[in-house]
Amino acid sequence: MNETANVVIIGGGVIGTAIAARLSRRFDDVFVLEARARLGLGQSTRNSGVIHAGIYYDIGSRKAFHCVRGRRMLYEFCRNHEVPHKKTGKLIVADSPEPLEALKKRGDENGVEGLAVIDGVQISELEPNVACSFALSSPETGIIEAEALVKKLEQVAVANGAHFLTGTPLLAVEHTNAVTTLRTPRESFTARVVINSAGLYSDEVAGMFGYNAYTVYPVRGEYAEVVPSRRNLVNGLVYPMPLKSGHGLGVHFTRTTSGALLIGPNSRHVASKEDYESDRLGLEFFFESGREIVPLLRLEDLRLSYSGLRARLRSASDSSFADFVIERDPQNPDVIHLIGMESPGLTSCLSIAESVSEMIPA
Repeated sequence: MNETANVVIIGGGVIGTAIAARLSRRFDDVFVLEARARLGLGQSTRNSGVIHAGIYYDIGSRKAFHCVRGRRMLYEFCRNHEVPHKKTGKLIVADSPEPLEALKKRGDENGVEGLAVIDGVQISELEPNVACSFALSSPETGIIEAEALVKKLEQVAVANGAHFLTGTPLLAVEHTNAVTTLRTPRESFTARVVINSAGLYSDEVAGMFGYNAYTVYPVRGEYAEVVPSRRNLVNGLVYPMPLKSGHGLGVHFTRTTSGALLIGPNSRHVASKEDYESDRLGLEFFFESGREIVPLLRLEDLRLSYSGLRARLRSASDSSFADFVIERDPQNPDVIHLIGMESPGLTSCLSIAESVSEMIPA
C-alpha cells in the first residue's frame, strides 16, 4: 500500500465489499482491510441467505428504506452479474388474519409490492404440508448465494482498481489535523476517508476513534437442515409471525440456492463475538418449532447445520434495540461508522453503499 490512501474501508463483509465496488467507480485508491483470511466469513455468509422484501421494519427507518431500495438493486445486480439467486416468494403464517393485516399495512407503507393475505385453500396450493389458516404472501422475497455475491462484488471492485488486504486487522488509529493514521500488523499509513464497516466489531473500531455511543451484542443463530430425502416437505420460504419482542423473525423454513431446506435460526445472546459452537441446542428444539408449521416433520428428518452471529445493536442511552447506524464520527468528520448492520444487511448492501458514496465529497 502507498503511504497515503484516499479511502480505507475497515471490514470486508458483504457491505464493506459493496462499498468498495461503489466507491472504486469514483476513486482510484480504495483499500479494504479485512482481519480474516477471506472476505465475507462473518455475518455475510452465515445467515439464511434471504433477500428480504422490507415488511418487518419500522416505517421511515433506515432498515426499511435500505431493504426496499437494496432489494431492487440486488435483484438487478444478480441478473447482470449471474449471481445465483431466485425470487421464491415467502409465506408468513398465522392462525388469524388480523396480525397479518397489520404486517401487510406496514409493508405497504414501506413500499413493498404485491403483499396479500391468503387463506388455507390458497396456502395448500403453494405449500401442501403447511398447516395454518392464514398467511401473508410476499412475492418479492427471494434467496441468494451470499458467498457468490461477495466474490462478485470483490471482482467488480478489483476491476475498478480497488485493493483488498485480507489477514490485516486494524490495531490502532490516530486522528490529528484532519488526517487519520491506521496501524496494522504490517505497516502504518494515512487515509483521507475511513469507513468503519467492521460488523460485529464495528463498535470496537468506533471506540478506537473515541466514539463509544453504541454497543454491539453478539446474538447467535443456529440452524438445522432437513435431510435430502425429505426436502419436499416445503417448497419455498415459510415463516411464523415475528417474535413479539421485535428482536427476531422466529424459527422458519428456508430454501437455499443449492436446494437445501433449513430450519432456523434461533436467537441466543452469547458472551463472545467468536462463539459459534458452545452449548448449541439439540435437534429437538428445531423439531418442536418446525412441526408447529409442518406437522409431518419428524425428528429423524433433521441434522444439525451451521450457526452465525448477528451484530445486535443497543444504544448506550437506550435499552431498546436500534436501527442501522450510518453516521459520521462526531469528532472526526472524515470517518463514517456503520454499526449494528445485522439483517437486512445482506439485502441492503448495495443501497447502503450508495448512501455512503453520497456522504463522501469528490
